[in-house]
Amino acid sequence: MSWARLNTFSKADFPDPRSIQQIVSAAKADAGFWLMVNEREMERRTLAVNALTTVRSEVGSPAAERLTPSIALLAEELVSRMFGTCSTGTLANIQEALLQAAGAELRDAQLQNAGDSSSSDVDDG
Repeated sequence: MSWARLNTFSKADFPDPRSIQQIVSAAKADAGFWLMVNEREMERRTLAVNALTTVRSEVGSPAAERLTPSIALLAEELVSRMFGTCSTGTLANIQEALLQAAGAELRDAQLQNAGDSSSSDVDDG
């Protein structure tokens, strides 16, 4: 799906889940951008696993603030390329949709890899 085609959507359509899904589809179509979204999801998972201990840098910033570009910046860049600006609430919904899509893709890949490794244990002999 091209950016130009998405550019024709009305800004009023942003809250519509179909529009957000189309934005996610556009993000997936840009391989470099989608890789960064997947990296943010993996980092979010890592931080969630380590949630019991607060990881801080030398200057006391939470580790999540050191990840660049942040998922917020990625979502803002994506939307600004397509539409210009949108509300903070809508950007938050788009961020979450991007992370959920990346998370689902990562889970599917893990399940596929687990299935592939179990089938290789079968002895043909």
